[in-house]
Amino acid sequence: MRNKKKTKVDLLIEVLSDGQWHWGDELAQADKVGWRFGDAVDKARDKKGFPIITERVGLKHRYRLPKF
Repeated sequence: MRNKKKTKVDLLIEVLSDGQWHWGDELAQADKVGWRFGDAVDKARDKKGFPIITERVGLKHRYRLPKF
């Protein structure tokens, strides 16, 4: 039986689940979420209901999933 491949949303939630801030550059790395991770952020928020926080610092963005 084959294992189901993780989606970009799954990878994003896996990285953000520690409750810490993560820079967009970090999320864009191939071993994290990969390029075009913005779509995964939107899907995680809109379709899955994850309260991902985005903060702009200068010209960069960082992302966090608060721990409850």
